[in-house]
Amino acid sequence: MTEHTAIGQWRGGPIKWALRPLLALVVACSTTGAGVTTSSVAATTSSSSTTTTIATTTTRAIDAEGVLGEALAATSPNYRFQSLVTVGGQTITTIQGVVDGESVAASITAGNSEVSYVRTPDGEWVTGPEDEWSVLEGEAPAGAPLAGLTDVSDLAVESGDGALMVILATLGSVAGPGAGTRVAITVKQGLITEIRYQAQSDADTAEVTTTVTQVGSAGTVEAPAV
Repeated sequence: MTEHTAIGQWRGGPIKWALRPLLALVVACSTTGAGVTTSSVAATTSSSSTTTTIATTTTRAIDAEGVLGEALAATSPNYRFQSLVTVGGQTITTIQGVVDGESVAASITAGNSEVSYVRTPDGEWVTGPEDEWSVLEGEAPAGAPLAGLTDVSDLAVESGDGALMVILATLGSVAGPGAGTRVAITVKQGLITEIRYQAQSDADTAEVTTTVTQVGSAGTVEAPAV
């Protein structure tokens, strides 16, 4: 069985180079990032006539590896996602989907092509030219966006504190062709909410942004009726 035309156009078109890291983003981290937060502690001294308050500053290193690992564990079992690929301010690809454990359902739109994809422990399916479901042969057109974060290195806290922070990391070998890509991961209240990176090819730079929502309430993914 062969893949339909839309899949072939999507994989072989000019945006393929930008999508590779995105598809690999489908946490065990090798280094610990360093960041600091400050706090003020009041120290008082007293005499018979005056009381003086002295502000002191302490620093606490942010464990980027620990923060990202805990956020990944809390987020990855069930969530909705939307990935946008833009070049020059124009959106050229949109991927929307649901991740439910080992299962993924996604809708991929690129230009005039639109493909739906489902993966469960029972198999993988894509829609054909007439929107019929068929068993997928070959490379999956989409994956779970957080899976590539299981192998990252060179962590560093770009900004934020314990409640909201942006962690920079480099994708490892698990990301396949996306290995070496530098990504910015937003963690808010213990959950991953966004992943951003750039992909460069010749004179073109693609901005890829994945937002994560409805963590824990995204619903289930079931195999299509074929």
